[in-house]
Amino acid sequence: MTVMTALETVRVLGADHQHILTRAQLIEHGVPSGTIAHRLRPGGPWQRVLPRVICLQSGRLTPHQRLRAALGYAAPKGERPRPGSVLLTGVAVLADAGLPSAGHPSDVEVVDVLIPAGRRVASRDFVRVHRAPSRPNGMPPGFERDDGLWSVGVARALADAAPFVSGSRQFRALCAEAVQGRHCERADLLARLLGGPPSSATLPHVQHVADELTCGVYSVAEGEAREVLRRAGMPEPLWNPVLMLDGRFLAVPDAFWPQSCVALEIDSRAWHLRPADYERTLTRGNRLQAARLPVVRATPHQLRSDAGPIIRELRTLLATGPHGPYHRITWTKAR
Repeated sequence: MTVMTALETVRVLGADHQHILTRAQLIEHGVPSGTIAHRLRPGGPWQRVLPRVICLQSGRLTPHQRLRAALGYAAPKGERPRPGSVLLTGVAVLADAGLPSAGHPSDVEVVDVLIPAGRRVASRDFVRVHRAPSRPNGMPPGFERDDGLWSVGVARALADAAPFVSGSRQFRALCAEAVQGRHCERADLLARLLGGPPSSATLPHVQHVADELTCGVYSVAEGEAREVLRRAGMPEPLWNPVLMLDGRFLAVPDAFWPQSCVALEIDSRAWHLRPADYERTLTRGNRLQAARLPVVRATPHQLRSDAGPIIRELRTLLATGPHGPYHRITWTKAR
């Protein structure tokens, strides 16, 4: 194969890989080392973006090119990247999944990748390397995304991102968005947080979120409400239980005290991902009131700035209950 034929083959291959190839791939397709060096010269048409990773273009990389380059860099040295041998994880996965608190994919500064425990590759430039546990099945299977890149699921990405999230509020928001947006199941996220990397599982904000998930708290607003109730010495309610009236579905209130049949609804458009979610919250409260169950409504701002009237109303209702058709109400814990 002539050099020109090899370059034409590489040009076609590069187009399929967003113009990001490893040196091993170029050599495999017949491009001589001298030609690679010449094209990587200052002012040349190619650029080395990471060790062993070359972009067949000049200029700034796109977010997708950065992801592909990170996977190529963390692949076994001297080999072409194999599907699933390196997986994207961390905030880049969360941003691509559309979690608002992760930001836009173009804003992600560091690309996290997960590799098997025994592989020797260090974090470099914009790539941060995570190692799967050395125990059997430590490396998750991963999945191929629509763009052809391989990634862990959102639950594992949250566990790997936990040590690097700027604050506990942001991490709580990311977990809430993941569960509410159905990017992962609550049980799977909880298992990943508690059984994830030791550097993540022991962090106070991870343990705090895990405790909330165990109790059925699904949003930042609910987490803040739980803290307010605890500081006020209120008994712990059920969070997001499924209520049945005469065996038929009634509602899933944010918080519910079954002994008194009192519900708390946190009305916050900001913490609902779609307008329809907010409308369902209002409808839910109306259904509870139609069943003659008292509902205390509060906004996150009220709970933060002046929770006194809300706490007093709840105390009165709890002390005077049970209310409504309490003997016809059954419930199950949050799913």
